[in-house]
Amino acid sequence: MPHQAPPRASSPGPKLEFETLLSHLVERADEMVRSQSRLRDLIRVNNDLTSNLDLATVLRKIVEIGTELIEARYGAMGVIADDQTLDQFITVGIDDETIARIGHLPEGKGLLGALIADPEPIRLATLADDARSSGFPVHHPPMTSFLGVPIRVRDAVYGNLYLTNSRNGEFSADDEELAQAIAATAGIAIANARLFEESVYRERWASALAETARRLMNDEDDEHLGFLLDQVNQLADADLVCIGLVTPAGDEIVVDRAVGTGAAELVGSSFPVAGSVFAAPILSREPLLIAGAHTLELGFEGQELLGHAMLVPFSIGDTQAGLLTIARLRDRHDFTPRDVDMGKSFASHISVAVDRAETRMIRRKVALLEDRSRIARDLHDHVIQRLFATGLSLQAVASGLSDESARSVTEQIREIDGAIAQIRQSIFGLHRDVDTTSVSLRARVLEIIDRLESDHADTPRPRVTFLGPVDLMADAALTDDITAVVTEALANVVRHADARKVDVTISAAAGHVTVEVNDDGVGLTEGTRLSGLNNLRSRAESHSGTFELNRGPSRGTRLVWSVPV
Repeated sequence: MPHQAPPRASSPGPKLEFETLLSHLVERADEMVRSQSRLRDLIRVNNDLTSNLDLATVLRKIVEIGTELIEARYGAMGVIADDQTLDQFITVGIDDETIARIGHLPEGKGLLGALIADPEPIRLATLADDARSSGFPVHHPPMTSFLGVPIRVRDAVYGNLYLTNSRNGEFSADDEELAQAIAATAGIAIANARLFEESVYRERWASALAETARRLMNDEDDEHLGFLLDQVNQLADADLVCIGLVTPAGDEIVVDRAVGTGAAELVGSSFPVAGSVFAAPILSREPLLIAGAHTLELGFEGQELLGHAMLVPFSIGDTQAGLLTIARLRDRHDFTPRDVDMGKSFASHISVAVDRAETRMIRRKVALLEDRSRIARDLHDHVIQRLFATGLSLQAVASGLSDESARSVTEQIREIDGAIAQIRQSIFGLHRDVDTTSVSLRARVLEIIDRLESDHADTPRPRVTFLGPVDLMADAALTDDITAVVTEALANVVRHADARKVDVTISAAAGHVTVEVNDDGVGLTEGTRLSGLNNLRSRAESHSGTFELNRGPSRGTRLVWSVPV
């Protein structure tokens, strides 16, 4: 049997080259498949992000999609505030319990701050190896690889997308490119969501202004300021809204209306303009925004909780009328320029409402004064004239009577004269507007003396003495009471005292205003009935004061009426 040679071994070279080429082709195919898959995912991301118009939902969706597509274990977005710190920090991959243990969220320092200061992508294999890394707080999960890209909204950087702990070991250049593509789509989505949110806000604002204008035009007699405050409070998402009116002197603000935190304590309180935060908007007539670090000095318990505020001045014509203050708690978000525009619009409506309220008050006051004038004319033209005619008739009758009967009739004539004097005093009060008149206490008392002398020529003119700043210490209500006391006291002297001298002293000292009337008449006798004493005592007690009626030091009567001021 012939000998067969063993089979010849094939050369390994060509086979290795083929396997290598095939391996490269497989890897390339895998990369193309992954790229195709990522492209499809990116298209899906575009649809998901740009179709959602709720800003809060869009922000979280960006982080979730970035974490999913780039295969990172942890993801976060930092929203940059105006002061270049992190205003919001949205996380994915860390549970709520761990977040609670970590404590406060990042403030935008270290490596995160570097991306804020220089908005260019940062890709690191190991976080700890970068000099800008500032480490992690206690309870923070360990993180190694890092990828950060800025999110731009038009020409401004809105925030940054952060990804850590790549599931492939470290982030690749393709991951960085994909993250930038996601960030670009995120910028468009954020811009769209902002525009939608702005349009919804403006629509609500316009509807509220239209409703307010309708009420101001049609419901003239309704209360508008309360409705306006509720509208502003709701639209601005505020914790306190109040209206402060500037006093005529311009040195103080008095809170007229308020809703929200501390509203009950604020209403009626006043604040000096000079040296306060309210001075700038009142003097400049321009709104003022206050950041959360500032504490509003509003004078009520819990005011330290308020920080963010918007002070919007309003005027009536050329007169600075007041200030609309809108505030939020310090741990809430700031007010924005659009909030200022809203506040200015409502402030103009508030000025109209205040002006209308003042106009209604003036109309009502005019109607009241006209009605009082009519009553005063009727009293003068009818009641006094009839009483005067009755007195003349009684005088004629008395001349034909015996002495005892004549004295009795004369006493009744004096009572009629006293009634006429009191009615005239009431007529004077009806003609006088206590809110606007500038007639002093001295003038009113002297008028009473002149009228007494005119009506009772046989009675000596009382001597009047004023001691101290009586006009300054007696307000309108107290002035009315004092003139009533003087009128009643002198009427009793005329009717009963048969005096030759009467002294009236009105003094203001030691925090009291005192009326003292002394006469040298017959004094108090048994059976003497002095009308109106209970009325004088009631007037004194209404001011927490005192009333005394005693015999004079030598003869006559001494009346003392004193009240604290």
